[in-house]
Amino acid sequence: MKKITITISMILYFTGAFSQILKKNSAYIELGGNAVFYSLNFDRLIPLGEKIKLVPRVGVMYLPLTNIKSNNTFGNFNLPFELNALWGKNLNSKNFPELGIGYNLISFKDGYTVDGNGNFIENRTKFAKVATVRAGFRHQKPEGGLMYRIGLLVPLSQDEYSESRVGDDIFYRIYGGFSLGWSF
Repeated sequence: MKKITITISMILYFTGAFSQILKKNSAYIELGGNAVFYSLNFDRLIPLGEKIKLVPRVGVMYLPLTNIKSNNTFGNFNLPFELNALWGKNLNSKNFPELGIGYNLISFKDGYTVDGNGNFIENRTKFAKVATVRAGFRHQKPEGGLMYRIGLLVPLSQDEYSESRVGDDIFYRIYGGFSLGWSF
């Protein structure tokens, strides 16, 4: 029983020490990447040990589109989700190789009805789903501050709706992404 108490105490002590040293949250903009154009993102570092960190991420992209004839504006948005792993030499590392897998929900207009004046009467949106793999580099100081990352993304799969809207030629491409933000 004494060994279990000592082990739990050590885990709590080191977990508390990690959380005091390492700034875990990051907010950033990514140009390119999962959302193709740009995305606003938030992620959180979860230390799994001194060298490995898990980083779940969520983002959003909104791209307003305008019908030139009617001057009506409607939008396309993208919700990228990603789970990345970082590897550092030690707890104080600031440079990390980054590997991860992502899942994107991409909105497309699935149909609409226009009146005689060119105004939208009914507007239907449907989500396409695309899975990706990321390989990249991340710079983030343990004490927080400016962070940046760069990566290459390769599409893994897409649903039938995505294939019907954009075709399957996206699987012959590698996408780049550059992120710049702040960790706190």
